[in-house]
Amino acid sequence: MKRRADREVNVFSLSAVDLFAAAMGAFALLAIILLPYYQKEIRELTPENAISDLLRAAEDSSVETVEKRKALEAKRSASIQAVSDIRSDADKLLAELRAAEAALLEKQAEVIRATPEPEPVVDKPAPQDSPKPALVSFRFLGLKTAQDDIAIALDMNRCMAGHERSVARAIDRIIDSLQDNHALRVIGFQQTDSGPRTQAWPPGGGLRNVNAAGAQTQAKQFAARLTTQFGGSASMLDAFQTLLNGPGQAIFLVSDGLPNPAANNGLSPNRLVRELTRLNNGRKEIHTVVVGNYFDYDGTVEFMEELAERNSGQFMALASTDQGVCD
Repeated sequence: MKRRADREVNVFSLSAVDLFAAAMGAFALLAIILLPYYQKEIRELTPENAISDLLRAAEDSSVETVEKRKALEAKRSASIQAVSDIRSDADKLLAELRAAEAALLEKQAEVIRATPEPEPVVDKPAPQDSPKPALVSFRFLGLKTAQDDIAIALDMNRCMAGHERSVARAIDRIIDSLQDNHALRVIGFQQTDSGPRTQAWPPGGGLRNVNAAGAQTQAKQFAARLTTQFGGSASMLDAFQTLLNGPGQAIFLVSDGLPNPAANNGLSPNRLVRELTRLNNGRKEIHTVVVGNYFDYDGTVEFMEELAERNSGQFMALASTDQGVCD
């Protein structure tokens, strides 16, 4: 019987050993290549490098803070300049406003200085050595004048319709109040579609002595005819240009006191008073008699009263029980 030969058992083959050797070589090669980077990272993680990084970060933050502070300072300077500019503009506007106000006050003062002071109305007695009797000044329910030449101006606008009796009665009383020393004219004025229109007595644009035969009766009849023709509007501006350039030193305006701006170059009642006063320039007395339901409308009394006051005249209001067409 043969003895079995001893067998050698190999755990790793030659190829396996070769594989392990190749892997170890690759690992060693990679370790050699990556070693510098590992050392650099180690160096960067040292306390000294960390402090340096913190210092650099602090410096960068400081620089950024300085830049922000400069930007904020620039914005603040711009805001201050803007506020200064606004204040400068406001001061300039205020100065211009004050200058305009001073100019306006100066202009008003010039107008006041240019407006002549009304002469006081004085009843002049006749000289003692004169053989003629003393002349009696005109008096009509509180209205009076020392002037001898009288002009009655009747506003014939459509709003006077309905007050015919009151208007005729007022004019008759004015005419009846005149004395032998007075001369008279009567003018009616209105604005029609064809333009301003005036009618006058006596014909020819002159005056008629009150003591002339039939003068008072003719004047009353003429005024009565005018009251039947109320209509349209009335241009006081045009009428007073005729009255102021014609005879008659005292004008008695009979009106409802409602001037229409459209018939007076667009002038409001206050501006119309100033314009009529300017045109008159103190030459004639202007007395005003408002007739109708003047208490129903704002400004009627004020217009007539101011016109008389600015032109050395007196003002009177005569209420009417009639119903006007403008009511």
